[in-house]
Amino acid sequence: MIGITWDKEKFAQEAEVKRQLEEIRDELCEQITNELDAIMEQIKADAILLCPVDTGSLRSSISLTGGAISVGNDFYEASIYAGDPSIINPKSGKGTDEYAELVESGHALRDGTFWEGSGFLSQAMMMHEAELESAVDRAMKELGVGD
Repeated sequence: MIGITWDKEKFAQEAEVKRQLEEIRDELCEQITNELDAIMEQIKADAILLCPVDTGSLRSSISLTGGAISVGNDFYEASIYAGDPSIINPKSGKGTDEYAELVESGHALRDGTFWEGSGFLSQAMMMHEAELESAVDRAMKELGVGD
């Protein structure tokens, strides 16, 4: 003989546990997003400060995009960019997108020497690398989840 028993109370308890876990997941995603958004804003601000200035065009082109966690996939993606074709350098008449990489990474000069570049974006990111790595831990701690 085989039988199946449905326990209404057990089913209700399991449903409540599932609801609580989903709530914790949503709160955790929101908390992590807030933590990472704040750090990315700091990185952007530092990139602006570190960016070499002649006309200020490149500095004004620095922007932050993204910054949301996809709950289904649990990932966060945000990017900081320098260079925008719509922001024109008044000296060269070129969009900042045409020279942002050269300022960041360096380039050959007309006399054949190599200008090393300023690394303003990479420096700003490195300044906050440890913060980025610990952001998830801080968010979990604030929610009382984990250690």
